[in-house]
Amino acid sequence: MTEITHPKVAITQMSIIPGGRLRVIIGIVKLFNQMGITPHILTTRFDLTAEQLVQKYGHSLQVKIRFLPRIPKLTGEFRRVLFNAMLNWYASDYDLLVNSSNSLIFLPKHKKVVSYVHFPRKRRIMDAAHSIHLPDANYHHRSGDDMRRAVLRFIYRFSKPQPHHLIVCNSEFTMKSLQEVYTLPETPQVVYPPVETARFLPDGTRIRIPAVVSVGRFSSSKRQLEQIQLAEQMPQIPFHIVGFAGNNPYYQQCSQYVKKRRLKNVHLHPDAPFDEMLSLLHGSRYFLHTLINEPFGITAVQAVAAGCLPIVHNSGGQREVVPDSALRYDSLSQVPAILNKLEGMSDAGRLALAKRLQEHAANFDDAVFVQRMQVILNDYLGTRSKETIL
Repeated sequence: MTEITHPKVAITQMSIIPGGRLRVIIGIVKLFNQMGITPHILTTRFDLTAEQLVQKYGHSLQVKIRFLPRIPKLTGEFRRVLFNAMLNWYASDYDLLVNSSNSLIFLPKHKKVVSYVHFPRKRRIMDAAHSIHLPDANYHHRSGDDMRRAVLRFIYRFSKPQPHHLIVCNSEFTMKSLQEVYTLPETPQVVYPPVETARFLPDGTRIRIPAVVSVGRFSSSKRQLEQIQLAEQMPQIPFHIVGFAGNNPYYQQCSQYVKKRRLKNVHLHPDAPFDEMLSLLHGSRYFLHTLINEPFGITAVQAVAAGCLPIVHNSGGQREVVPDSALRYDSLSQVPAILNKLEGMSDAGRLALAKRLQEHAANFDDAVFVQRMQVILNDYLGTRSKETIL
């Protein structure tokens, strides 16, 4: 009888915090666990305990965290470059590295590497705007920032994907952005991030009211302050703004604005637990997303699965998540008209639209992610034989 052996696998990401990339890591770990593999995670920072991971994401995973030395006195981008270079010291312990850092620079040349790219770091660094999410912002040039950016652009000139490494992108938008900064031997495959749509499905007992919900970490790029200012123009509609706040000055800015203006229709939900967020999604008609050039948009898929009608910016991967152009806007000033049009529909019309969107959201279910990634990894590793099975 032929003995079955499994490859030794490590998932690599410099820092791991709650968010979309962690959900993808969880999906990849689930896949390996189903195949009898306990992968390692190579990182310098992991913000959640095993108990918190289960509480927040509903998973008990078989995984080992291997902490690499932290790199002090360097900005994030330089730490990321050095982290990838450090992987060359650890790569010999593994048969496969799954790179989740968004950076292709200095990865081990002689190992099998699969890079799951959420958005390429090189594309961000080379972009004319200081941030792809704030394309119209007036950036105040500072000599230190400008110098660091110039050095990074020089370093990333040496970033070239290895021909035998495999690249998978989280959206068509990300894939095209990758092609803008790299000459690739072949077109990368697109596998959308895993969304556990079943966790968000409504039970049909809640009555929805014409309220708006948004979900996302409080950040200037996610534009919660602009959401509040939009709500100020529409006092008849409740706005529920859910997100991780922590010790965040931007959250304090939003909170002070609401208090100063005495906005009765704006409700901030900092660090809300999952059940509270889900209850808001199930009881509201609309979901608003204001991040520009979102590479994919997991929260929009979750909201659609929960039965909300999404209103999203007409950019990035949101065009793939929300295929109906009538639900996308180019300027927040267009949102009131979209809401008024949706409110003018019959209950049956809104329900039919929500059902069509839920059917489309099935393309992003975590089971689809696992199935597609399993095929890709098996093909890449050539593990169809009886001796080695992934």
